Amino acid sequence: DPDRVARTASELGAWGRALDVRHPEAVAETVERFAKEVGLYGLVYNAGVSPVFARAERIGLEVWQEVLAVNLTGAFVACKAFAGSVQGPGSIVLVGSVLSLRGGARLAAYTASKAGLWGLTRALALDWADRGIRVNLLAPGWTETEMTQGLREHPRIGQDLLKEIPLRRMAKPEEVARTVTFLLDPENTYLTGGVYAVDGGVSAR
Repeated sequence: DPDRVARTASELGAWGRALDVRHPEAVAETVERFAKEVGLYGLVYNAGVSPVFARAERIGLEVWQEVLAVNLTGAFVACKAFAGSVQGPGSIVLVGSVLSLRGGARLAAYTASKAGLWGLTRALALDWADRGIRVNLLAPGWTETEMTQGLREHPRIGQDLLKEIPLRRMAKPEEVARTVTFLLDPENTYLTGGVYAVDGGVSAR
């Protein structure tokens, strides 16, 4: 929603731009422009899609490629652009999912893309450690957002979801955001190549 991005940026007094992460040139141009106009220290890659909920044999190749293009390839493109523009140390937070760490039934494409982010996180952390660029993975579980509102309000599905969460509730957006802020903090210079699950204990099962 480009208009919503513009409104949010205006409300925050921030510089913002909507773009399609499937277009590498647009990603690189945006990162370079931001670096020149504002300065660059951190990158949070939070783009993601999950258009289907179906058994693997029912997922078409076109859908598979779309999910991987946004969730995984887009992350790699953004990280490369960041590494090419940042001056000095920096911090990258890739936003995965609890499915970065476990299987997701009827979510083969999404699970593969998010698990791929965990592998990418570790590889980039090793590649760029000598430059002081830290790379970590955030793995949130169910979170109280507009995307989950329908599930939360469903009398049966909502309760079934909560039963799978040891803390018996979904995360609040600000709880996830605080973890991102922590990982971006330039004071935390010894944290890299790690995964940080904000999932109420789901990944501990």
